[in-house]
Amino acid sequence: MKVRNGALLFGSLIFFLLIGCATTRHIAYLDSRIEDQHREVRGLNQKVGNLSQKVGDLHEKTEGLSKRFSSEIQKDWADRETTIEDLQREIKILRANIEEDRELLKRLANDMEGLKKDYEAKTFAYQKEKEEGVAAPPVPPTVQEERPAPVAEDMEGAYQRSYHTFKKGDYPQALRMFREFVRKYPQSEYVDNAQYWIGECYYVQGDYEKAILEYENVIKRYPQGDKVPSALLKQGFAFLNLGDRVDAKLLFKKVIKEYPRSPQAEIAAKKLKGLD
Repeated sequence: MKVRNGALLFGSLIFFLLIGCATTRHIAYLDSRIEDQHREVRGLNQKVGNLSQKVGDLHEKTEGLSKRFSSEIQKDWADRETTIEDLQREIKILRANIEEDRELLKRLANDMEGLKKDYEAKTFAYQKEKEEGVAAPPVPPTVQEERPAPVAEDMEGAYQRSYHTFKKGDYPQALRMFREFVRKYPQSEYVDNAQYWIGECYYVQGDYEKAILEYENVIKRYPQGDKVPSALLKQGFAFLNLGDRVDAKLLFKKVIKEYPRSPQAEIAAKKLKGLD
């Protein structure tokens, strides 16, 4: 009986030990699975975070590209508007040059009209004297009497020929002709214009440094001339083409300050906005 009870007691003890061992392994297994799941969750969270970061980066890039594209479009339109306005102001200066040509032609026409009237008056007087039988008075020496007129006509003709050569695009020849004009007619009313066109000859050929010096001669030698605003403006353009934005801005400001109502001032103001 005691042996049987002992056997039962031993068997019960073994059974509980086995159950305990099984439960401990099961718990360890479950803990391991739970930890694995935690790791998977952490990995998924990290992937989600990375994806969110990438989405954020893409969104930033998209916004950046959108802003850049929009900015480039606006700048392109602004540049086009600036170009159009610059061309309009350049047209104003060209019109001023055309007015100069018209004024020159008008003076020539007036001179021709005067010569025509003088010729008609002399012809009428001669015919009248001939009809009345009165001997015509001796004609005075024309060499001495009419010498100033040919000089004036030759001066205007020389300027016209020089300007026409420039307009044809023969800049080296126009340069020589304008220099000769300045040398030969230093007191002419066209001398400041001729000096200005000397600067233009260098400018259109891309020799900006020499152009600046010739424009400076316009400003210093003929400060009251009507080509001073254009000379200052073109000096600014020349410095700009040489990469000297500082001196270009100073000259544009000077044009605006000293000649505020001129078309050159309008162009200078627009250029300044583009340089800021």
